[in-house]
Amino acid sequence: MSEKFYSRDEVLEALRLVSEGSSVREDGMVSESEVGQLAREMGVDEGRLRNILAGGTGTIQSREIVSKGYGWPGNEEFERVISGELSPVDLEEIADLAGGRYEDKGVPGVREAREFWEGFRYVTVNISSREGRTRVLAKSKISVQRLAPFFPFLIFIPIIALKMATKGNPGDLESVIQGIIAMGALIYFGVGWGMRTSRKRIQEKIDSVAEAVQEHIRQNRSFGSTSTQFEVRDEIEQQSVILGDDGG
Repeated sequence: MSEKFYSRDEVLEALRLVSEGSSVREDGMVSESEVGQLAREMGVDEGRLRNILAGGTGTIQSREIVSKGYGWPGNEEFERVISGELSPVDLEEIADLAGGRYEDKGVPGVREAREFWEGFRYVTVNISSREGRTRVLAKSKISVQRLAPFFPFLIFIPIIALKMATKGNPGDLESVIQGIIAMGALIYFGVGWGMRTSRKRIQEKIDSVAEAVQEHIRQNRSFGSTSTQFEVRDEIEQQSVILGDDGG
């Protein structure tokens, strides 16, 4: 009788179902003691499983706080938590993908802070890496600076229209007021639509940063355990510099 084969996806799904059948907390988290129990149930090497978890799996968890409705979105947050840590060099490199530096200098090697604008939204991004996790947190709010050029039009155009209507035919006043209300509604919901469109681009940018973190973590895993991978990488980079200098 020939041996039966399964696809990788089938095996991973089966392992997931086994883990769900085990005793896990209501929040879906698994304690270290339960990791050993799962390893024994699945027949995998417990030590290797713990080493992989310690080094970070690169999995991404998402959390968002967004405004509902069709008006102007208020303050919003987009968070991505990736399993695994980055070296200080990688942390700075990843942060540069998120935006430019500003007055928040962060904490070198632990937390990097960046900023960027997307349409009428101003976004600050904090990227921290510690305790086996890398956290990307973006906070978005309305950019008054970007909206300021429109304020004079919103104030003076209605005033001029009302003055022209009162000097002309008073019967046109109602039509002018209706026109001003319609214009205000169009601007309000139009800008709101633009901000919601900007939200999608902000989400895409934060997702791309999280995916870059994920890639770095999975690449670093090939260097060994988390306690030595950064040292090995630094040594390789130093040797490359020395060889480059000798070749010059």
